[in-house]
Amino acid sequence: MKRSIMRLFRVALSAGGTFFIACAYGPVDEGGPLVSGRVLHNGTGLTDLNVCATIDEIDYCARSQAGGAYDLLALPEVLQSATAGFTLCAEDDLGVTGGAVVKTCETVPAGPTPFTMDLEMDEPQL
Repeated sequence: MKRSIMRLFRVALSAGGTFFIACAYGPVDEGGPLVSGRVLHNGTGLTDLNVCATIDEIDYCARSQAGGAYDLLALPEVLQSATAGFTLCAEDDLGVTGGAVVKTCETVPAGPTPFTMDLEMDEPQL
């Protein structure tokens, strides 16, 4: 009996601690959308390309999806830094285009997040 009461007390205490922390600090802000758009080659969307935003010398990356669509998410402090502008690059690191495109980068100008930018991939120089 004593063991059951102690177990119940521990459960109640740990649940109360979690509740107290949530009340004291509020909900966790997990951030939100940073930049979205499409990765294109001659107007056609490219799937499975690596898309990265470089902010404060750190890369935030995602893969392009069907139709070339991509969507990068970031933490609140990154979103704040991104308002000063950043570099957005796409690269065929898996070779899905068979070498038809090369790494392409664009500068995203300063402004409020979320940004929208389509990347038209460059072809290799001959």
